[in-house]
Amino acid sequence: MNIDCHIHISLDGTGRALKSEEDITGNITRAFREYKKRGILAVRDGGDNLGIAQRARDIACDIGVIYKTPIFSFYKKGCYGGFTGKPVENNRDFKALFNKWIEKKPDHMKIIFTGIVDFNTYGKVGGIAFSYDDLYFMIQSARDKGLSAMVHANTSEGVRLAVKAGADTIEHGYYLTEEELHMMKDENVIWVPTLSPLGNLLTKKDPKYASQLPVIKKIFDSQALMVKKAHEIGVKIAVGSDAGAYGVHHGQGFYDETGYFKMAGVNYGEAIKMAFENGAKALGIPRNIDPGPGDK
Repeated sequence: MNIDCHIHISLDGTGRALKSEEDITGNITRAFREYKKRGILAVRDGGDNLGIAQRARDIACDIGVIYKTPIFSFYKKGCYGGFTGKPVENNRDFKALFNKWIEKKPDHMKIIFTGIVDFNTYGKVGGIAFSYDDLYFMIQSARDKGLSAMVHANTSEGVRLAVKAGADTIEHGYYLTEEELHMMKDENVIWVPTLSPLGNLLTKKDPKYASQLPVIKKIFDSQALMVKKAHEIGVKIAVGSDAGAYGVHHGQGFYDETGYFKMAGVNYGEAIKMAFENGAKALGIPRNIDPGPGDK
C-alpha cells in the first residue's frame, strides 16, 4: 500500500477553484479513484476553508481509500493560508475556533507557521506567523485531544521553532539546514519535503513560470540536496506530493515525488519503503490496515 502524506483534495492541479457542487463532488470522486487505481490507498490532506474535506471523507470510504484530514488548518490572520483554513489572531480566537473544530472530528491538526517560498528571489520566504509560545500552545492543545500536528514551516528558524514546539511532521521545510535535520532525527519528527510542485514546473518547463525557472531550479536543487542529507543522517522522511497544487495531479503526484527522491540520491526502493513506513506513522494508521474494498 502506498501513502501520500500531503495532498489537497479541494484542488485539482490546474490552479482553478472548484465552485459548483457537481464540480466539487466529481473532482473528489475522480481523485480518489485515481489514487486507488495507482495503488495509493491512504492519503493525508491539508484541509480547506470550504468544507470540502468533510464531504471527501464519505467519498473516500465508499471508494476504499483511507483519508485523513484536519478539516481546516489554523493560520494567522493577515498571513498566508487562506485557502487551507481559518484565521486566528490570538489565543482567545484560537480557543474559540478550536472548540468548534474539535466538534468536526478532525484526524490531526494543521498549522500554517510560515509563508511560502518566493519564486522571484532565492532565499526569500513569507515570514513566521505565530510566536513560539502560540505555536506551542496550539500543538499542545491538539496533543491533549490525542491528535498529531502537521506544521507548514519553511526556513531554518521556522523549522527549528516548529520542531522545538512539538510538531509531529514538518511540511515543506525549504531552506532548512543540517542543524534542523539533526533536530528532527533526535525528536523523531517526520519530514515531508514536497519536491513535486517545483520539480514538475522544471520538468515541464512550464511557460507560465518561464522567467522564474532559474530561481525555481536553484530552490529545487537545494531542497533535493537536503533530502539526500536527511536520508544519510537517518531522518524519517515521508512522501507527500502536495497533489492538487498547480501542476501536481492526484495519483500521479506520488510517483512524481518518489521520482524526485531518486533524483536526489535516494534509492527508489527505499523511497517506496519510507513512503509506507513513515507515511503510516504520520497518518496514525497500523501498517496492516485494510482500507476496505470500496467501489470498483
